[in-house]
Amino acid sequence: MTVLTKMTHDLLMLSQRRSTGELVITHKEAPFPQWRLYFYFGRLVYAESDKHSVRRWMRAFQIQCPECIQSGWLSKVSTDRELWGADILEQAVQQNQITTTQAKAVIQTIVKEVVFSFIGLVRLDSEWNPNKAVPQQAAFLSISQVLHEAQLLREQWRSSGFDKLQALVPNFSPEMVPVVTDPKRLAMVVPAEAAVKLIKLMQGQRTFWDVAVRMRRPLPDVLKSILPLIHQGLITFKDLPDLNNPFIRVPPPAFKPAAKPTAPEPTTDAASDTPAQKGVIACIDDSPMIGEQIREILQPFGYEVKVITNPLQGIATLLQDKPDLIFLDLVMPNTNGYELCTFLRKTSAFQNLPIVILTGHDGVIDRMRAKMAGASDFMSKPPEGIKVLQMVEKHLGIEAGADANENPSLSIA
Repeated sequence: MTVLTKMTHDLLMLSQRRSTGELVITHKEAPFPQWRLYFYFGRLVYAESDKHSVRRWMRAFQIQCPECIQSGWLSKVSTDRELWGADILEQAVQQNQITTTQAKAVIQTIVKEVVFSFIGLVRLDSEWNPNKAVPQQAAFLSISQVLHEAQLLREQWRSSGFDKLQALVPNFSPEMVPVVTDPKRLAMVVPAEAAVKLIKLMQGQRTFWDVAVRMRRPLPDVLKSILPLIHQGLITFKDLPDLNNPFIRVPPPAFKPAAKPTAPEPTTDAASDTPAQKGVIACIDDSPMIGEQIREILQPFGYEVKVITNPLQGIATLLQDKPDLIFLDLVMPNTNGYELCTFLRKTSAFQNLPIVILTGHDGVIDRMRAKMAGASDFMSKPPEGIKVLQMVEKHLGIEAGADANENPSLSIA
């Protein structure tokens, strides 16, 4: 009996014995994550993985419950439960933010991805922790059905070219992020419409799972369609840290200086349960795609993003909306970021406002010119989720992202 067959056998036995508890699955070698499956009387009720747990949850929630994200409810909710994802779903159902059908669909999506990530591996170990409670009552899944669907997806994934790709990229997985390396050459190889779509989707902020959702195509089909471009060196891969978890309620420290009245807090106050106040962020860029990316990154965390594609006409919008921070593109058709930044600094309403220059050319001279024009900071394009959030938190005086570089746990993007 192989290790894979033994793991499948063990999972099925938990179902047959009507077991309740937590199964922790680990790999005997690095760099694999840890997987945790939760059973209630033999039914699978939730699953988690150390790899991209927040990204996976946010992606599943956005697919199945987009209207709840648009309502801003997620920016006001928090939890102190270890199984934070299941608890947030339970709260959403109890508060009539989503239906039990939607909650079940979210859980099914999460569970399928988690099981898929280990079902094809060998050298797995497991540990059973009985009677561990799970705070959700919406989904009770059949483990045999989950295994069947995950194994089918794994077979399709392998047949799409995964084996050949893994020879080029060790430990390749759908959690990796595809990046277009040469947009101009790509436009010469594939039709213009397809090139534009790929460039938009593969700028370094979306995993393969995210791209498949955006393209509305099965994961194996996405890999198969871009495999020739990968072999030509037009698409490469990188790892991406998880998102910071916006739902975890952190106990207040023993001593905390009084916050400045204008500085919004990043999370709900544990003592009062008062929703955190977020700010308005403006993005001035002639490319609407950049503005939409920043909106996708910040909106789930409670920020309102104003996208301005015409910088000259956008001054009136800025005066009306009074943003708390401005992302400003460096190169635009009718003006440039230096000139606009200098103009804004001469306007009383924007003299002390944080202005972050966006550019694809991150050089010493660019940084010096931006500083001389009055820029508060400088950030490279394309915008990356964790860096955008950290930049906003830094300049709005929010402490939540202060250690995100040391322990990145943050989009979907």
